[in-house]
Amino acid sequence: MRNRKQEETLQFFTGFVFSLVLTSSTFTTGQIRLAGRVSTRCSGRVEVFYSHSWGTVCDDEWDITDANVVCRQLDCGPAISVVGSALFGQGVGKIWLDDVRCSGNENSLTSCGHNGYEKHNCRHDEDAGVVCSADFPKPSISTGSAKVTWGQQARITCSVSATTFSETFILQKTSGSFRLTQSSVSSSATFNIPKVTLDHDGEFKCQYEKMISSQTFTSPFSNSVRLRVNLPKPSISTGSAEVTWGQQVSITCSIAASPLSGTFILRKTSGSFRVTRSSDSSSATFNIPKVTLDHDGEFKCQYEKMMSSQTFTSPFSNSVRLRVSLERPIISLTSPDGGLVWGPGGAEVTKGYGLSFTCSINPRYPQGDFSLIFSDSNITETRPAVNNSASFNFPAAEFEHQGNYSCVYEVTMATQRFSSDEAEPISLIIKSSSLLLVSSVSSGILLLVLLVSLAVCLRCRRKLCSKQPIPSDQNQSLYSARDAL
Repeated sequence: MRNRKQEETLQFFTGFVFSLVLTSSTFTTGQIRLAGRVSTRCSGRVEVFYSHSWGTVCDDEWDITDANVVCRQLDCGPAISVVGSALFGQGVGKIWLDDVRCSGNENSLTSCGHNGYEKHNCRHDEDAGVVCSADFPKPSISTGSAKVTWGQQARITCSVSATTFSETFILQKTSGSFRLTQSSVSSSATFNIPKVTLDHDGEFKCQYEKMISSQTFTSPFSNSVRLRVNLPKPSISTGSAEVTWGQQVSITCSIAASPLSGTFILRKTSGSFRVTRSSDSSSATFNIPKVTLDHDGEFKCQYEKMMSSQTFTSPFSNSVRLRVSLERPIISLTSPDGGLVWGPGGAEVTKGYGLSFTCSINPRYPQGDFSLIFSDSNITETRPAVNNSASFNFPAAEFEHQGNYSCVYEVTMATQRFSSDEAEPISLIIKSSSLLLVSSVSSGILLLVLLVSLAVCLRCRRKLCSKQPIPSDQNQSLYSARDAL
């Protein structure tokens, strides 16, 4: 039994020696490694190989310059943190180095100044460690859309090369106090902003944090991504799309957003018309008390908002068409010779008498032309307005002048011609002259008397002739003629 136990002990000792020999043949003096709990290739407790064994480094005089030499020697990039007090756990065995003093240019830690191997006044609860940047690569940042409209959702994703630790991603705006955090067990995190506002306009960066042995380590910031927040497209409406010159019209601009203190702008798509109105709500109404022909055309509106000395401007709304018309002119009829009578069928003018149509318009209208329209023919006569009226004279009324008359007022502005509706028409009836009628009646009576007289004379003559005797020879001739018949 004892021999068997001795055999087992011998086997263990042989294996230990073999392992020691193997270890000694694998590592070289001055080689370093990072060890301890939750350690990685580039984060952990610093250990140095010397005299065939691994030993730790004391944290006395341990600083970022020393850590940079360690990280560079391990090809782990620059150091981002220097740790002490056995953050990665206490080592076992020797404490090889103390009071390490690197200049930063050394190729290995053992080339730095120190007190000599195993010359220290430390315990393992003072073991030094490093965190190198290779374990905290610079994260990347992306957004689903670099442009987003006020009130819509925005998504920003932060990601990093896969690691073995759970991380907390941090998204923050480069200006202002905006900051969001999100824990992730993967290598990325997506931040959702459900309803963006103008406060979200700007540049964003992200980084991530790791907890190592109850201490927080932070990665460098990512590059920045620009999020542009646009105001929504406003809407435009008008109480009436058609309005008469001189009347009032109202145009309302509104924006689909929570009430904001901003400025609405109403513009005509052509010309220089531009009106602004501040509003504490989501709409503004523009009143034009007396429209003129200059207001005829298309209107659009937009919205402006000042925030942090920056002006945000919405896109233009759709356009609304405002049509400005002239009111109907007034038409009147006179007869200088007194041949006008107003009857139930309209104006009655005696043939041969002079007549005059006058067209007039409100004096507030600009200079234009009147056109007299004869509905029973294609005749139209145009004359310029003088003192907002024009007269159309007919020296002698004829039957072909009979019909309906109206007039239209036209104004030309900026190569555009505006026409009013036709005036209420006047029906003109041409009647015969009374003198002509009397003459015709007299002539008729005289002719009748002559005809009657002629008839009486013929009758009397016939009777006179029938009372005279006829000679015998004449009678004989008559009988012969009768017999011949």
